[in-house]
Amino acid sequence: MDIILFNNYENGDDMIKCPNCTGEMKYDPELQKVKCEFCATAFTIEELKEKIKNKIVASDVEDVDNLNEYSFDNSTATTAETYEGKSYKCTQCGATLMTFDDTAVTFCSYCGSQAMLEDKLLKQTNPDYVIPFKKTREECIEAYKRKINSFKFVPKYMKEDVTLEKFRGIYMPYCINNLKKKGQIRNEGEKYSHRRGDYIYYNKYAIKSDVDVAYEGISFDLSSKFYDCYSMSIPYNFKEAVKFDPAYLTGYYADTLDVEKHVYQDVAKEIATPDATKRLRKDNMFRKYGCNLPTISNFDNDFKIGMFPTYFLGVRSKDNQSMHYAIVNGQTGEVAMDLPIDFKKYILVSLIVGLIIFLVLNRFLILKPEYVSIFSVVTAFICLRISSGQFKKIAIKTEHTDDKGIANAKKKSTLKQDSFIKEKKKKKGNFKYTYKLWIAILLPIIAYFTHFAEDMVYYGAAFISLALVLWSFKDLVKEHNLLASNKLPQLEKRGGDLSE
Repeated sequence: MDIILFNNYENGDDMIKCPNCTGEMKYDPELQKVKCEFCATAFTIEELKEKIKNKIVASDVEDVDNLNEYSFDNSTATTAETYEGKSYKCTQCGATLMTFDDTAVTFCSYCGSQAMLEDKLLKQTNPDYVIPFKKTREECIEAYKRKINSFKFVPKYMKEDVTLEKFRGIYMPYCINNLKKKGQIRNEGEKYSHRRGDYIYYNKYAIKSDVDVAYEGISFDLSSKFYDCYSMSIPYNFKEAVKFDPAYLTGYYADTLDVEKHVYQDVAKEIATPDATKRLRKDNMFRKYGCNLPTISNFDNDFKIGMFPTYFLGVRSKDNQSMHYAIVNGQTGEVAMDLPIDFKKYILVSLIVGLIIFLVLNRFLILKPEYVSIFSVVTAFICLRISSGQFKKIAIKTEHTDDKGIANAKKKSTLKQDSFIKEKKKKKGNFKYTYKLWIAILLPIIAYFTHFAEDMVYYGAAFISLALVLWSFKDLVKEHNLLASNKLPQLEKRGGDLSE
């Protein structure tokens, strides 16, 4: 995982600074311009390029015609197809952070570790497009607050100011799928013709038609650490993408891709095909010749690479064993986040609500032993179903079986990163959360079929059953928090598992 921090950009031996005061420059989402941090002068990208060009001309550059061979984002005057900067490597999870000034990176955005060591210069290939940040960091934090405040059981540490200060603006790499189909396609149709004796005859048709369809901007992230469950929850509007220029990245991190661009092409086709089929159905020709489901296949895909703006927050859980992530779309302000539950808040509210329900039922109903037993069994069964469903989701999230990007990155990696999956003790892990509920279900049933004469036996069995259900609430909350967590990056590297 490589992350690049653009605080300013250089050309030749001298750092490109504000043309007016030589202060540091940063891209401002509100102004949509590059702004000086010292004198507040703002320039459009083209204005800044012109200023830089004039400065180079004034410095007696020998070959003015070769100005386009210089990149305005690096310290070694590489070609305009690349950018370069000093990197810092996290010793805990292996993430690499890249910066263009003398300030050391203080912590890793992915695992929160402060063990960052200076590594080496990295050179990256320029992408084709960039969607500039539209939302400021302050707007991002406000969007996060609005969403998290609508959930009452979220732990306090997810709302603290020290947590919100960890939000970082990161440009994530995306593959842009531009699907096109121009030319002739062939579909088949079949219609009843006639009947002769015991035989029914059908006419079959080969339906050929000319099509010209295009689907542009179907995008998927190309970073294995940016999980699909987040990236697909905050879609971008590709219409606002512009041709890539390093100046847009000033003041932000940028993550480099480690997933091959063709990985999501089948998913892109699955998105385009239904819409194309729907449009074909509107042509009466297909219905006329008995083709009810005309289809288009074999789209041509023109892959492009883009950098899309994201505000990223990684928060360590209270036990320091996992991470909660919050992702804010830097273009639209949409939020995707992990929402753990504070058990103390949850159980307090549950007890109050349960007490109110009990008093209401006790006021209007006679709580017979069989009713109490049935209620306890049904409650335990519902909790068991919830627990089983959560464990399936936990397994999917833990193993990332539905994340194509991670599967591709692991396939390319020389590390045996799948070993931790194979060593999982699924059955043991599942049973330790559900055995209480099995007892809660079986106990009232056993009491019922033994035909005790005393009602207190049934009440006692139901009471123990409900107590076990209440106890299992803690396990349900823990399961939910596992589902709302991600392994610490170093745990995946070393073979650990958050559910152990």
